[in-house]
Amino acid sequence: MDRRKFLKASSASVASVSAGLSGLPLAAAQTTTSPEVVVVGAGTFGAWTAYHLNRLGAKVVLLDAFGPGNSRSSSGGETRQMQADRPSDVYTRSAKTAYGWWKQLEQESGEKIVLETGKLMLSTSDRGSEAVQELRSRHAEYGIGEAEVLGPDELRYRWPQIYSDDIRWAVYTRHAAGCVMMARHGIETVASQFESNGGKVRIAYCKPEFDSGDRVSRLALSDGSTLSAQHYVFACGPWLATLFPELLKKRLRVQRRDVLFFGSPPGDPSFAYPNLPTWGEIGSGYYGFPDIQHRGFKVAPYPDKNAIDPTADDRLIMPHQVRRGRAYLQQRFPKMAAMPISESRVCQVTDTVDTDFMADLHPGADNVSIVGGGSGHGFKHGPSVGEHVAKMVLGETVDAGFADAFKLLKGEFA
Repeated sequence: MDRRKFLKASSASVASVSAGLSGLPLAAAQTTTSPEVVVVGAGTFGAWTAYHLNRLGAKVVLLDAFGPGNSRSSSGGETRQMQADRPSDVYTRSAKTAYGWWKQLEQESGEKIVLETGKLMLSTSDRGSEAVQELRSRHAEYGIGEAEVLGPDELRYRWPQIYSDDIRWAVYTRHAAGCVMMARHGIETVASQFESNGGKVRIAYCKPEFDSGDRVSRLALSDGSTLSAQHYVFACGPWLATLFPELLKKRLRVQRRDVLFFGSPPGDPSFAYPNLPTWGEIGSGYYGFPDIQHRGFKVAPYPDKNAIDPTADDRLIMPHQVRRGRAYLQQRFPKMAAMPISESRVCQVTDTVDTDFMADLHPGADNVSIVGGGSGHGFKHGPSVGEHVAKMVLGETVDAGFADAFKLLKGEFA
């Protein structure tokens, strides 16, 4: 393995070194028990980065203040969807690669993570035919699968539980372009598999400490101990700007998203998986999932411009979002309109200016990588982003398209 770039992360000023894992030199200030890499944040980007670093031969510790899959993280909650409808070859390729890794994780672990729900996008406008044809061509080019275009009659025949008299067309996709991942369970499984492969997971809050320059010298942990490594990957989602305020305060924006789960009508399975796909309506401000594991029919009104403190704020849904959710059910899923809310969740979305992810070296610290800015579509891409970051840290050849799209210094919020 070519690790020349990685070895640059160790301090050149230290003359004496001790032997690390696989003969990799470690700085004398460290011990043979010190990790080569510490990954901070066990969400989808961090957990998969640790998994791939470990797979490629690095010695890794994965830190999280609350634990993998915790309810305050952006990767918490029961479900997320896989899709490949962004008009970008980078994200289409990433979705296909990520889908393959999620499926491989199922095989490695014996756990069920991916549900083949399919995905349905609805439109009440005749416009959009050119975008649909471009989507179909892109899916065909990358072997993702056919995107079916459905008219109102076909839509009504397949899913009569959807009110579709005003729908002009719909697009139905599957597999890498339309499925559901069990989010919390998936992250717990990645972390567990990482540990089974020799990695170490620790629950600890940390703060980076800097040397006389901008390089991170060690992490100060909440239990009073410190942890040192050759390289540090910060994949802390909505906490990133808190750790690196001067660099990221104007480059990341954290906002809340209320998610509602409505109980299905008694004895009626038509709103539950596998009898209904995930769905969204173009331009409406709504998307959702069928009832999965009897948790309820998921409705997510968006956007919500309210900021959220991911550590301290209560996760209580807004009354106006409940009203919005019910109004939409009355319109599109009328049999669900009178059903009670069985569960709710408040998530947070960490946006970048252009909604591209961040996965790049810190501009002033060559032993620090920053990964984040999921922008509401990051969860599914965790495996491919994590693989990209692992290769970047270890000095291996990376995908040039990913490297360009995920640059750190691409813009700021006003």
